Amino acid sequence: MEPKTTILYAEDDPLLRRSISTYLDNCGLRVLEAENGLEAWHIFQHERPDLVLTDLRMPVMDGFEFLTKVIADSPGTPIIILSGVGTMNDVIEALRLGAWDYLTKPIAEMSILLHAINKAMERVKMLHDSRNYQQTLELKVLERTQKLEEELEERKRIEGLVIRAKQEWERTMDAMPDLIALLDINQRMIRVNKTLAAAIGLTPAEAVGQQCYLCMHSTRCPSEHCPHLQMLADGQPHTIEMYEERLGGTFEIIVVPRYDLDNTTLIGSIHIARDITARKEAEKEQKKLQSQLLHAQKLESVGQLAAGIAHEINTPTQYVGTNIDFLDDAFHDVSKIIEHFQALLKAEENDSLSPQQFKEARQALVDADWDYLSAELPSAIGQSRDGIKRVSSIVRAMKEFSHPGSKEKISANLNTIIQTTITVATNEWKYVAEVKTDFDPNLPSVQCLSDELGQVILNMIVNAAHAISEKLGANPEGQKGTITIATMQKEQWVELRISDTGAGIPDKIRQRVFDPFFTTKQVGKGTGQGLAIVHDVITEKHQGTITLESEVGVGTTFIIRLPATS
Repeated sequence: MEPKTTILYAEDDPLLRRSISTYLDNCGLRVLEAENGLEAWHIFQHERPDLVLTDLRMPVMDGFEFLTKVIADSPGTPIIILSGVGTMNDVIEALRLGAWDYLTKPIAEMSILLHAINKAMERVKMLHDSRNYQQTLELKVLERTQKLEEELEERKRIEGLVIRAKQEWERTMDAMPDLIALLDINQRMIRVNKTLAAAIGLTPAEAVGQQCYLCMHSTRCPSEHCPHLQMLADGQPHTIEMYEERLGGTFEIIVVPRYDLDNTTLIGSIHIARDITARKEAEKEQKKLQSQLLHAQKLESVGQLAAGIAHEINTPTQYVGTNIDFLDDAFHDVSKIIEHFQALLKAEENDSLSPQQFKEARQALVDADWDYLSAELPSAIGQSRDGIKRVSSIVRAMKEFSHPGSKEKISANLNTIIQTTITVATNEWKYVAEVKTDFDPNLPSVQCLSDELGQVILNMIVNAAHAISEKLGANPEGQKGTITIATMQKEQWVELRISDTGAGIPDKIRQRVFDPFFTTKQVGKGTGQGLAIVHDVITEKHQGTITLESEVGVGTTFIIRLPATS
Protein backbone atom coordinates (compact mmCIF):
# COMPACT_ATOMS: atom_id res chain seq x y z
CA MET A 1 0.00 0.00 0.00
CA GLU A 2 1.33 3.43 -0.98
CA PRO A 3 2.10 5.56 2.14
CA LYS A 4 -0.20 8.50 2.90
CA THR A 5 0.93 11.98 1.97
CA THR A 6 1.82 13.87 5.17
CA ILE A 7 0.80 17.50 5.45
CA LEU A 8 1.87 19.93 8.15
CA TYR A 9 -0.85 22.55 8.80
CA ALA A 10 0.07 25.66 10.84
CA GLU A 11 -2.93 27.79 11.86
CA ASP A 12 -3.72 29.70 15.08
CA ASP A 13 -7.54 29.58 14.58
CA PRO A 14 -8.54 26.25 16.21
CA LEU A 15 -11.94 26.04 14.50
CA LEU A 16 -10.54 26.61 11.02
CA ARG A 17 -7.58 24.30 11.72
CA ARG A 18 -9.82 21.50 12.94
CA SER A 19 -12.24 21.94 10.03
CA ILE A 20 -9.56 21.77 7.33
CA SER A 21 -7.67 18.95 9.06
CA THR A 22 -10.84 16.85 9.26
CA TYR A 23 -11.56 17.45 5.60
CA LEU A 24 -8.04 16.48 4.49
CA ASP A 25 -8.04 13.45 6.77
CA ASN A 26 -11.31 12.33 5.12
CA CYS A 27 -9.57 12.75 1.77
CA GLY A 28 -6.96 10.15 2.79
CA LEU A 29 -4.18 12.55 3.81
CA ARG A 30 -2.18 12.46 7.06
CA VAL A 31 -2.37 15.86 8.76
CA LEU A 32 -0.03 17.23 11.45
CA GLU A 33 -1.42 20.29 13.25
CA ALA A 34 0.43 23.23 14.77
CA GLU A 35 -1.02 26.34 16.38
CA ASN A 36 1.97 28.62 15.75
CA GLY A 37 5.13 28.89 13.67
CA LEU A 38 7.51 27.66 16.38
CA GLU A 39 5.50 24.49 17.03
CA ALA A 40 5.23 23.94 13.27
CA TRP A 41 9.03 24.29 12.88
CA HIS A 42 9.67 21.68 15.58
CA ILE A 43 7.19 19.26 13.96
CA PHE A 44 8.74 19.90 10.55
CA GLN A 45 12.22 19.03 11.82
CA HIS A 46 10.97 15.85 13.45
CA GLU A 47 8.40 14.57 10.90
CA ARG A 48 9.68 15.91 7.58
CA PRO A 49 6.21 16.29 6.01
CA ASP A 50 5.56 16.10 2.28
CA LEU A 51 3.82 19.47 2.16
CA VAL A 52 3.28 22.52 4.38
CA LEU A 53 0.09 24.59 4.74
CA THR A 54 0.65 27.72 6.77
CA ASP A 55 -0.97 30.98 7.78
CA LEU A 56 1.21 34.11 7.71
CA ARG A 57 -0.09 35.87 10.83
CA MET A 58 0.54 33.62 13.87
CA PRO A 59 1.77 34.12 17.44
CA VAL A 60 5.24 33.14 18.79
CA MET A 61 6.70 32.70 15.30
CA ASP A 62 4.84 34.14 12.32
CA GLY A 63 4.45 32.48 8.95
CA PHE A 64 7.25 34.46 7.28
CA GLU A 65 9.90 33.26 9.74
CA PHE A 66 8.61 29.70 9.60
CA LEU A 67 8.54 29.87 5.79
CA THR A 68 12.12 31.17 5.70
CA LYS A 69 13.35 28.35 7.96
CA VAL A 70 11.61 25.63 5.95
CA ILE A 71 12.92 26.94 2.63
CA ALA A 72 16.43 27.24 4.01
CA ASP A 73 16.30 23.71 5.45
CA SER A 74 14.37 21.97 2.65
CA PRO A 75 14.04 24.00 -0.55
CA GLY A 76 12.12 21.20 -2.27
CA THR A 77 9.26 21.04 0.25
CA PRO A 78 6.12 22.59 -1.23
CA ILE A 79 4.53 25.34 0.86
CA ILE A 80 0.98 26.65 0.36
CA ILE A 81 -0.05 29.88 2.03
CA LEU A 82 -3.57 30.23 3.56
CA SER A 83 -4.13 33.94 3.97
CA GLY A 84 -7.11 36.16 4.80
CA VAL A 85 -8.60 38.56 2.26
CA GLY A 86 -6.81 41.90 2.31
CA THR A 87 -3.24 40.63 2.83
CA MET A 88 -2.27 40.34 -0.82
CA ASN A 89 1.05 42.12 -0.29
CA ASP A 90 1.97 39.54 2.34
CA VAL A 91 1.05 36.76 -0.07
CA ILE A 92 3.23 38.23 -2.79
CA GLU A 93 6.12 38.52 -0.33
CA ALA A 94 5.62 34.90 0.73
CA LEU A 95 5.65 33.80 -2.92
CA ARG A 96 8.83 35.78 -3.42
CA LEU A 97 10.44 34.00 -0.49
CA GLY A 98 9.63 30.59 -1.96
CA ALA A 99 6.03 29.66 -1.24
CA TRP A 100 4.50 27.54 -3.97
CA ASP A 101 0.85 28.65 -3.89
CA TYR A 102 -1.72 30.51 -1.83
CA LEU A 103 -5.42 30.38 -1.05
CA THR A 104 -7.57 33.05 0.56
CA LYS A 105 -9.54 32.42 3.74
CA PRO A 106 -12.28 31.58 4.35
CA ILE A 107 -12.18 28.81 1.72
CA ALA A 108 -15.56 28.76 0.03
CA GLU A 109 -15.00 25.35 -1.57
CA MET A 110 -12.74 22.77 0.10
CA SER A 111 -12.17 21.00 -3.20
CA ILE A 112 -10.08 24.02 -4.23
CA LEU A 113 -7.70 23.30 -1.34
CA LEU A 114 -7.49 19.61 -2.25
CA HIS A 115 -6.84 20.60 -5.84
CA ALA A 116 -4.00 22.92 -4.77
CA ILE A 117 -2.44 20.15 -2.62
CA ASN A 118 -2.68 17.62 -5.43
CA LYS A 119 -1.13 20.08 -7.84
CA ALA A 120 1.69 20.76 -5.40
CA MET A 121 2.40 17.07 -4.90
CA GLU A 122 2.35 16.56 -8.64
CA ARG A 123 4.90 19.31 -8.89
CA VAL A 124 7.08 17.63 -6.28
CA LYS A 125 6.94 14.42 -8.28
CA MET A 126 7.74 16.36 -11.41
CA LEU A 127 10.74 18.00 -9.76
CA HIS A 128 11.89 14.64 -8.48
CA ASP A 129 11.52 13.02 -11.87
CA SER A 130 13.08 15.93 -13.69
CA ARG A 131 16.20 16.63 -11.68
CA ASN A 132 18.29 15.69 -14.70
CA TYR A 133 16.24 17.84 -16.99
CA GLN A 134 17.06 21.29 -15.69
CA GLN A 135 16.00 23.13 -18.76
CA THR A 136 12.60 21.44 -18.72
CA LEU A 137 12.28 22.16 -15.02
CA GLU A 138 13.07 25.85 -15.54
CA LEU A 139 10.46 25.97 -18.28
CA LYS A 140 7.87 24.39 -15.98
CA VAL A 141 8.74 26.85 -13.23
CA LEU A 142 8.31 29.71 -15.65
CA GLU A 143 4.96 28.35 -16.80
CA ARG A 144 3.85 27.91 -13.22
CA THR A 145 4.93 31.43 -12.35
CA GLN A 146 3.04 32.80 -15.31
CA LYS A 147 0.00 30.79 -14.27
CA LEU A 148 0.21 32.13 -10.73
CA GLU A 149 0.43 35.65 -12.07
CA GLU A 150 -2.65 34.97 -14.19
CA GLU A 151 -4.41 33.59 -11.14
CA LEU A 152 -3.41 36.68 -9.20
CA GLU A 153 -4.79 38.84 -11.94
CA GLU A 154 -7.99 36.77 -12.01
CA ARG A 155 -8.37 37.04 -8.26
CA LYS A 156 -7.76 40.75 -8.42
CA ARG A 157 -10.48 40.90 -11.05
CA ILE A 158 -12.83 38.93 -8.79
CA GLU A 159 -12.02 41.22 -5.86
CA GLY A 160 -12.83 44.15 -8.11
CA LEU A 161 -16.20 42.55 -8.92
CA VAL A 162 -16.85 42.11 -5.20
CA ILE A 163 -16.07 45.78 -4.58
CA ARG A 164 -18.27 46.75 -7.49
CA ALA A 165 -21.12 44.60 -6.12
CA LYS A 166 -20.74 46.32 -2.75
CA GLN A 167 -20.89 49.72 -4.42
CA GLU A 168 -23.96 48.69 -6.44
CA TRP A 169 -25.65 47.49 -3.22
CA GLU A 170 -24.93 50.84 -1.60
CA ARG A 171 -26.26 52.70 -4.63
CA THR A 172 -29.40 50.54 -4.50
CA MET A 173 -29.94 51.38 -0.84
CA ASP A 174 -29.36 55.06 -1.56
CA ALA A 175 -31.92 54.97 -4.37
CA MET A 176 -34.67 53.51 -2.21
CA PRO A 177 -37.33 55.93 -0.92
CA ASP A 178 -37.35 54.25 2.51
CA LEU A 179 -35.17 55.63 5.30
CA ILE A 180 -32.69 52.82 6.07
CA ALA A 181 -30.06 52.61 8.81
CA LEU A 182 -27.95 49.97 10.53
CA LEU A 183 -27.94 50.49 14.30
CA ASP A 184 -25.71 49.00 16.96
CA ILE A 185 -26.97 47.77 20.32
CA ASN A 186 -26.90 51.32 21.74
CA GLN A 187 -28.93 52.74 18.84
CA ARG A 188 -25.96 54.47 17.24
CA MET A 189 -26.22 54.63 13.47
CA ILE A 190 -23.30 52.86 11.85
CA ARG A 191 -24.56 53.08 8.26
CA VAL A 192 -27.38 55.09 6.66
CA ASN A 193 -28.66 55.52 3.15
CA LYS A 194 -28.78 58.91 1.49
CA THR A 195 -32.57 59.12 1.81
CA LEU A 196 -32.39 58.97 5.60
CA ALA A 197 -29.44 61.35 5.76
CA ALA A 198 -31.26 63.90 3.62
CA ALA A 199 -34.41 63.57 5.74
CA ILE A 200 -32.54 64.48 8.93
CA GLY A 201 -30.43 67.18 7.28
CA LEU A 202 -27.05 65.45 7.51
CA THR A 203 -24.63 63.75 5.18
CA PRO A 204 -24.26 59.97 5.54
CA ALA A 205 -20.81 60.51 7.07
CA GLU A 206 -22.18 63.03 9.59
CA ALA A 207 -25.02 60.67 10.55
CA VAL A 208 -22.71 57.78 11.40
CA GLY A 209 -22.20 57.55 15.16
CA GLN A 210 -25.27 59.66 15.96
CA GLN A 211 -28.05 58.35 18.23
CA CYS A 212 -31.11 57.30 16.22
CA TYR A 213 -33.67 58.85 18.56
CA LEU A 214 -31.80 62.16 18.62
CA CYS A 215 -31.60 62.44 14.83
CA MET A 216 -35.02 60.99 13.99
CA HIS A 217 -37.19 62.27 16.83
CA SER A 218 -35.17 65.12 18.40
CA THR A 219 -35.40 63.47 21.84
CA ARG A 220 -32.65 62.75 24.36
CA CYS A 221 -33.85 59.23 25.05
CA PRO A 222 -35.87 56.59 23.18
CA SER A 223 -39.63 56.46 23.70
CA GLU A 224 -41.23 53.67 25.72
CA HIS A 225 -42.72 52.30 22.49
CA CYS A 226 -39.35 52.21 20.68
CA PRO A 227 -39.32 49.09 18.44
CA HIS A 228 -35.51 48.80 18.79
CA LEU A 229 -35.87 48.36 22.57
CA GLN A 230 -38.65 45.82 22.03
CA MET A 231 -36.40 43.95 19.60
CA LEU A 232 -33.57 43.88 22.15
CA ALA A 233 -35.99 42.47 24.73
CA ASP A 234 -37.29 39.53 22.69
CA GLY A 235 -35.00 39.25 19.66
CA GLN A 236 -37.99 39.50 17.29
CA PRO A 237 -38.78 41.96 14.48
CA HIS A 238 -41.18 44.76 15.43
CA THR A 239 -43.30 47.22 13.44
CA ILE A 240 -45.06 50.35 14.64
CA GLU A 241 -46.82 53.30 13.02
CA MET A 242 -46.24 56.81 14.27
CA TYR A 243 -46.61 60.40 13.19
CA GLU A 244 -43.18 62.02 13.07
CA GLU A 245 -43.47 65.78 13.35
CA ARG A 246 -39.87 66.43 12.34
CA LEU A 247 -40.27 64.43 9.13
CA GLY A 248 -43.76 65.80 8.48
CA GLY A 249 -45.73 62.61 8.00
CA THR A 250 -46.84 59.21 9.24
CA PHE A 251 -44.20 56.49 9.09
CA GLU A 252 -44.20 52.72 9.40
CA ILE A 253 -41.10 51.83 11.43
CA ILE A 254 -39.75 48.32 10.87
CA VAL A 255 -36.93 47.03 13.07
CA VAL A 256 -35.25 43.68 12.30
CA PRO A 257 -32.53 42.11 14.51
CA ARG A 258 -28.99 42.11 13.08
CA TYR A 259 -26.58 39.33 14.02
CA ASP A 260 -22.82 38.86 13.81
CA LEU A 261 -21.28 36.50 11.27
CA ASP A 262 -21.94 33.62 13.67
CA ASN A 263 -25.68 34.28 13.28
CA THR A 264 -26.15 34.02 17.06
CA THR A 265 -24.69 37.20 18.57
CA LEU A 266 -27.13 40.13 18.39
CA ILE A 267 -25.15 43.22 17.40
CA GLY A 268 -27.90 45.69 16.53
CA SER A 269 -30.80 46.17 14.18
CA ILE A 270 -31.80 47.09 10.66
CA HIS A 271 -34.02 50.15 10.91
CA ILE A 272 -36.45 50.92 8.04
CA ALA A 273 -38.79 53.93 8.15
CA ARG A 274 -41.38 53.95 5.37
CA ASP A 275 -43.46 57.04 4.65
CA ILE A 276 -47.10 55.89 4.67
CA THR A 277 -48.71 59.32 4.80
CA ALA A 278 -50.32 58.83 1.38
CA ARG A 279 -51.50 55.36 2.35
CA LYS A 280 -53.10 56.63 5.57
CA GLU A 281 -54.87 59.36 3.60
CA ALA A 282 -56.05 56.70 1.16
CA GLU A 283 -57.33 54.61 4.06
CA LYS A 284 -59.27 57.61 5.37
CA GLU A 285 -60.71 58.12 1.91
CA GLN A 286 -61.57 54.43 1.73
CA LYS A 287 -63.40 54.62 5.06
CA LYS A 288 -65.26 57.64 3.76
CA LEU A 289 -66.22 55.72 0.62
CA GLN A 290 -67.28 52.74 2.72
CA SER A 291 -69.48 55.03 4.77
CA GLN A 292 -70.98 56.44 1.59
CA LEU A 293 -71.49 52.91 0.26
CA LEU A 294 -73.26 51.93 3.48
CA HIS A 295 -75.47 54.99 3.28
CA ALA A 296 -76.20 54.29 -0.39
CA GLN A 297 -77.14 50.71 0.42
CA LYS A 298 -79.36 51.94 3.22
CA LEU A 299 -81.13 54.28 0.81
CA GLU A 300 -81.38 51.39 -1.63
CA SER A 301 -82.87 49.23 1.12
CA VAL A 302 -85.39 51.95 1.99
CA GLY A 303 -86.33 52.17 -1.68
CA GLN A 304 -86.70 48.41 -1.97
CA LEU A 305 -88.78 48.32 1.21
CA ALA A 306 -90.98 51.24 0.18
CA ALA A 307 -93.42 49.19 -1.91
CA GLY A 308 -93.77 46.60 0.84
CA ILE A 309 -94.23 49.26 3.50
CA ALA A 310 -96.85 50.97 1.34
CA HIS A 311 -98.66 47.64 1.10
CA GLU A 312 -98.37 47.11 4.86
CA ILE A 313 -99.84 50.56 5.48
CA ASN A 314 -102.50 50.18 2.79
CA THR A 315 -104.13 47.12 4.39
CA PRO A 316 -104.98 48.67 7.80
CA THR A 317 -105.80 51.95 6.03
CA GLN A 318 -108.36 50.15 3.86
CA TYR A 319 -110.27 48.60 6.71
CA VAL A 320 -110.10 51.89 8.66
CA GLY A 321 -111.67 53.55 5.61
CA THR A 322 -114.30 50.81 5.32
CA ASN A 323 -115.17 51.18 8.99
CA ILE A 324 -115.47 54.96 8.62
CA ASP A 325 -117.95 54.43 5.76
CA PHE A 326 -119.91 52.03 8.00
CA LEU A 327 -119.85 54.53 10.89
CA ASP A 328 -121.05 57.26 8.53
CA ASP A 329 -124.07 55.14 7.44
CA ALA A 330 -124.75 54.11 11.03
CA PHE A 331 -124.66 57.75 12.11
CA HIS A 332 -127.48 58.61 9.70
CA ASP A 333 -129.61 55.69 10.98
CA VAL A 334 -128.96 56.60 14.61
CA SER A 335 -129.75 60.26 13.82
CA LYS A 336 -133.25 59.27 12.61
CA ILE A 337 -133.86 57.28 15.81
CA ILE A 338 -132.78 60.25 17.94
CA GLU A 339 -135.05 62.59 15.93
CA HIS A 340 -138.09 60.40 16.77
CA PHE A 341 -137.14 60.22 20.44
CA GLN A 342 -136.65 63.99 20.55
CA ALA A 343 -140.19 64.36 19.07
CA LEU A 344 -141.58 62.02 21.77
CA LEU A 345 -139.91 64.08 24.53
CA LYS A 346 -141.30 67.33 23.09
CA ALA A 347 -144.80 65.87 22.80
CA GLU A 348 -144.62 64.67 26.42
CA GLU A 349 -143.73 68.19 27.56
CA ASN A 350 -146.78 69.54 25.67
CA ASP A 351 -149.09 66.68 26.81
CA SER A 352 -149.67 65.89 23.16
CA LEU A 353 -148.32 62.28 22.94
CA SER A 354 -150.13 60.10 20.46
CA PRO A 355 -150.02 56.37 19.65
CA GLN A 356 -148.90 57.27 16.13
CA GLN A 357 -145.68 58.87 17.46
CA PHE A 358 -144.80 55.72 19.45
CA LYS A 359 -145.48 53.66 16.34
CA GLU A 360 -143.14 55.81 14.22
CA ALA A 361 -140.39 55.62 16.88
CA ARG A 362 -140.64 51.85 16.97
CA GLN A 363 -140.48 51.72 13.18
CA ALA A 364 -137.34 53.89 13.19
CA LEU A 365 -135.65 51.37 15.51
CA VAL A 366 -136.64 48.57 13.16
CA ASP A 367 -135.45 50.46 10.05
CA ALA A 368 -132.06 51.23 11.64
CA ASP A 369 -131.60 47.60 12.82
CA TRP A 370 -130.47 48.85 16.19
CA ASP A 371 -129.56 45.34 17.47
CA TYR A 372 -127.05 44.99 14.61
CA LEU A 373 -125.67 48.50 15.10
CA SER A 374 -125.21 48.08 18.86
CA ALA A 375 -123.15 44.93 18.22
CA GLU A 376 -121.06 46.20 15.26
CA LEU A 377 -120.33 49.81 16.21
CA PRO A 378 -117.88 48.96 19.09
CA SER A 379 -116.18 46.39 16.84
CA ALA A 380 -115.74 48.92 14.02
CA ILE A 381 -114.31 51.48 16.41
CA GLY A 382 -111.89 48.90 17.88
CA GLN A 383 -110.78 47.72 14.43
CA SER A 384 -110.15 51.29 13.34
CA ARG A 385 -108.18 52.01 16.47
CA ASP A 386 -106.04 48.86 15.85
CA GLY A 387 -105.50 49.88 12.24
CA ILE A 388 -104.31 53.35 13.23
CA LYS A 389 -101.93 51.77 15.78
CA ARG A 390 -100.57 49.45 13.07
CA VAL A 391 -99.97 52.35 10.68
CA SER A 392 -98.36 54.39 13.47
CA SER A 393 -96.02 51.53 14.42
CA ILE A 394 -94.94 51.05 10.78
CA VAL A 395 -94.34 54.77 10.28
CA ARG A 396 -92.49 55.04 13.59
CA ALA A 397 -90.32 52.01 12.73
CA MET A 398 -89.56 53.39 9.27
CA LYS A 399 -88.68 56.77 10.77
CA GLU A 400 -86.31 55.16 13.26
CA PHE A 401 -84.76 52.91 10.62
CA SER A 402 -84.22 55.63 8.02
CA HIS A 403 -82.94 58.20 10.51
CA PRO A 404 -79.34 59.11 9.55
CA GLY A 405 -78.15 58.46 13.09
CA SER A 406 -75.14 59.81 14.90
CA LYS A 407 -71.60 59.60 13.61
CA GLU A 408 -70.54 58.81 17.16
CA LYS A 409 -71.41 55.63 18.99
CA ILE A 410 -74.29 55.84 21.43
CA SER A 411 -75.60 53.46 24.06
CA ALA A 412 -78.57 51.59 22.55
CA ASN A 413 -80.82 48.61 23.25
CA LEU A 414 -80.21 45.91 20.67
CA ASN A 415 -83.69 44.41 21.18
CA THR A 416 -85.33 47.70 20.14
CA ILE A 417 -83.19 47.98 17.00
CA ILE A 418 -84.05 44.41 16.01
CA GLN A 419 -87.80 44.85 16.58
CA THR A 420 -87.82 48.06 14.54
CA THR A 421 -86.04 46.34 11.66
CA ILE A 422 -88.36 43.33 11.77
CA THR A 423 -91.34 45.69 11.45
CA VAL A 424 -89.80 47.64 8.56
CA ALA A 425 -88.87 44.45 6.68
CA THR A 426 -92.21 42.67 7.20
CA ASN A 427 -93.02 42.56 3.50
CA GLU A 428 -89.63 40.94 2.79
CA TRP A 429 -90.28 37.89 4.96
CA LYS A 430 -93.99 37.48 5.68
CA TYR A 431 -94.78 35.49 2.50
CA VAL A 432 -92.02 32.90 3.03
CA ALA A 433 -91.38 32.76 6.79
CA GLU A 434 -92.59 33.22 10.29
CA VAL A 435 -90.33 35.37 12.49
CA LYS A 436 -89.84 34.21 16.06
CA THR A 437 -88.00 36.30 18.64
CA ASP A 438 -86.41 35.30 21.91
CA PHE A 439 -85.10 38.52 23.44
CA ASP A 440 -83.26 38.67 26.74
CA PRO A 441 -85.29 41.30 28.70
CA ASN A 442 -82.23 42.11 30.82
CA LEU A 443 -79.91 42.55 27.85
CA PRO A 444 -77.28 45.24 28.56
CA SER A 445 -76.88 48.18 26.22
CA VAL A 446 -74.21 48.28 23.52
CA GLN A 447 -72.16 51.22 22.31
CA CYS A 448 -73.00 51.29 18.64
CA LEU A 449 -73.78 53.21 15.48
CA SER A 450 -77.48 52.40 15.63
CA ASP A 451 -78.32 53.13 12.00
CA GLU A 452 -75.46 50.96 10.70
CA LEU A 453 -76.38 48.18 13.11
CA GLY A 454 -79.99 48.38 11.86
CA GLN A 455 -78.67 47.98 8.31
CA VAL A 456 -76.72 44.90 9.41
CA ILE A 457 -79.84 43.28 10.90
CA LEU A 458 -81.89 44.18 7.82
CA ASN A 459 -79.30 42.52 5.55
CA MET A 460 -79.33 39.40 7.73
CA ILE A 461 -83.15 39.15 7.79
CA VAL A 462 -83.42 39.67 4.03
CA ASN A 463 -80.70 37.07 3.40
CA ALA A 464 -82.51 34.62 5.69
CA ALA A 465 -85.78 35.20 3.81
CA HIS A 466 -84.02 34.67 0.47
CA ALA A 467 -82.41 31.44 1.74
CA ILE A 468 -85.82 30.09 2.80
CA SER A 469 -87.40 31.19 -0.49
CA GLU A 470 -84.63 29.39 -2.41
CA LYS A 471 -85.35 26.20 -0.48
CA LEU A 472 -89.13 26.42 -0.91
CA GLY A 473 -88.88 27.10 -4.66
CA ALA A 474 -92.18 27.77 -6.45
CA ASN A 475 -94.03 26.73 -3.22
CA PRO A 476 -97.56 26.21 -4.63
CA GLU A 477 -98.84 25.03 -1.24
CA GLY A 478 -97.82 28.27 0.48
CA GLN A 479 -95.47 26.64 2.98
CA LYS A 480 -93.30 28.86 5.18
CA GLY A 481 -89.96 28.55 6.90
CA THR A 482 -88.86 30.07 10.17
CA ILE A 483 -86.51 32.92 11.01
CA THR A 484 -85.49 32.88 14.67
CA ILE A 485 -83.82 35.92 16.23
CA ALA A 486 -82.47 35.58 19.77
CA THR A 487 -80.40 37.84 22.02
CA MET A 488 -78.52 36.98 25.18
CA GLN A 489 -75.55 38.07 27.27
CA LYS A 490 -72.42 35.93 27.35
CA GLU A 491 -69.77 37.25 29.71
CA GLN A 492 -68.61 40.61 28.33
CA TRP A 493 -70.47 40.13 25.05
CA VAL A 494 -74.01 40.78 23.83
CA GLU A 495 -74.80 37.91 21.47
CA LEU A 496 -77.27 37.98 18.59
CA ARG A 497 -78.24 34.78 16.78
CA ILE A 498 -80.17 34.92 13.49
CA SER A 499 -81.23 31.46 12.30
CA ASP A 500 -83.15 30.37 9.23
CA THR A 501 -84.51 27.10 7.91
CA GLY A 502 -83.19 27.83 4.44
CA ALA A 503 -81.02 25.90 2.01
CA GLY A 504 -77.79 26.19 4.03
CA ILE A 505 -74.30 27.16 2.82
CA PRO A 506 -71.99 24.51 1.25
CA ASP A 507 -68.62 23.97 2.95
CA LYS A 508 -66.61 25.04 -0.11
CA ILE A 509 -67.94 28.61 -0.07
CA ARG A 510 -68.35 29.29 3.66
CA GLN A 511 -64.94 30.94 3.87
CA ARG A 512 -65.90 33.37 1.09
CA VAL A 513 -69.34 34.58 2.16
CA PHE A 514 -67.91 37.77 3.69
CA ASP A 515 -65.71 38.57 0.65
CA PRO A 516 -66.69 41.73 -1.27
CA PHE A 517 -68.69 41.06 -4.47
CA PHE A 518 -69.05 37.34 -3.71
CA THR A 519 -72.63 36.15 -4.21
CA THR A 520 -74.41 32.92 -5.03
CA LYS A 521 -77.55 34.69 -6.18
CA GLN A 522 -78.60 35.05 -9.80
CA VAL A 523 -77.52 38.10 -11.79
CA GLY A 524 -79.57 41.07 -10.66
CA LYS A 525 -80.52 39.45 -7.36
CA GLY A 526 -77.46 40.40 -5.34
CA THR A 527 -74.34 42.60 -5.47
CA GLY A 528 -72.18 40.59 -3.08
CA GLN A 529 -71.81 43.65 -0.84
CA GLY A 530 -74.38 42.81 1.86
CA LEU A 531 -72.38 40.38 4.02
CA ALA A 532 -69.12 42.21 3.25
CA ILE A 533 -70.62 45.38 4.74
CA VAL A 534 -72.03 43.38 7.65
CA HIS A 535 -68.56 41.99 8.39
CA ASP A 536 -66.94 45.43 8.18
CA VAL A 537 -69.54 47.09 10.43
CA ILE A 538 -69.37 44.35 13.08
CA THR A 539 -65.59 43.71 13.18
CA GLU A 540 -64.05 47.05 12.24
CA LYS A 541 -66.55 49.63 13.50
CA HIS A 542 -67.83 47.78 16.57
CA GLN A 543 -64.84 45.54 17.46
CA GLY A 544 -67.16 42.55 17.48
CA THR A 545 -67.16 39.14 15.82
CA ILE A 546 -69.40 37.37 13.32
CA THR A 547 -69.35 33.63 12.66
CA LEU A 548 -71.73 31.17 11.09
CA GLU A 549 -72.95 27.61 11.51
CA SER A 550 -74.64 25.95 8.57
CA GLU A 551 -75.92 22.59 7.37
CA VAL A 552 -76.94 22.13 3.75
CA GLY A 553 -80.68 21.50 3.50
CA VAL A 554 -81.26 22.36 7.16
CA GLY A 555 -80.40 26.03 7.56
CA THR A 556 -77.88 28.61 8.74
CA THR A 557 -77.22 30.49 11.94
CA PHE A 558 -75.19 33.71 12.00
CA ILE A 559 -73.74 34.55 15.43
CA ILE A 560 -72.89 38.21 16.07
CA ARG A 561 -71.12 39.30 19.24
CA LEU A 562 -70.77 42.92 20.32
CA PRO A 563 -68.98 44.28 23.40
CA ALA A 564 -71.50 44.96 26.17
CA THR A 565 -71.58 48.41 27.76
CA SER A 566 -70.10 48.06 31.23
